[in-house]
Amino acid sequence: MRVAIIPARGGSKRVPRKNILPLNGIPLLSYTIRAAVESACFDRVIVSTEDEEIAQLAEKEGVEVDRRPQTMAGDTVTKVQVVYEFLNRPENQGVFDEVCALLPTCPFRQPSDIQKAIALFESRSEEFLIGTTAYDFPIQLALEPIEESPIMKPVFENGYQVTRSQDIKTTYHPNGAIYLANVDAFLKKESFFNDEMICYDMPAVRSFDIDYPWQFELAEIIAQKKLYLTE
Repeated sequence: MRVAIIPARGGSKRVPRKNILPLNGIPLLSYTIRAAVESACFDRVIVSTEDEEIAQLAEKEGVEVDRRPQTMAGDTVTKVQVVYEFLNRPENQGVFDEVCALLPTCPFRQPSDIQKAIALFESRSEEFLIGTTAYDFPIQLALEPIEESPIMKPVFENGYQVTRSQDIKTTYHPNGAIYLANVDAFLKKESFFNDEMICYDMPAVRSFDIDYPWQFELAEIIAQKKLYLTE
């Protein structure tokens, strides 16, 4: 059995009530719920929250609600902790074979992204998959300050030996859109990350992750113009 867990707490410091704010007239959380449901990939789709308004929205969208314990509601609680706590409950042990975490801050993943990611996962023997996108600037050219001074040094040794961007190897980062794992492996590692994992690469616009107010403003433009459907 495959379960999708959408962690959506009520608190958000940078963008208050972010998960239920309208994005082009649709609550942010609804984008992720609808992508999960329309993918038809999951036996159960569950929104994990401590917030009654979010719970009501999830129920209106026709999915299950897990009213997580208050101990899982703080702003330092991670998605991994939420998923781990849920799977470790006596009534959930041994029920699920695969678990997928979908963050509501990534509204532009499509049902087809979920379908393709799961198909890729099922075609391989690895036990972890994450959604990724390419860094828009080479990380090999990263700098870090020296003792909080305005003087900086390269993070990577020999990073500046090659400065033409077309000659620098492309690197990728998790985009927050899709985390998928074999349940037993996830419980053993207590993580969606492994030494080696499958990466389902997505274009930048569908990987857009909202964390700050200015990103919400940009997301509104993307949603209005449906730019996430152009790649």
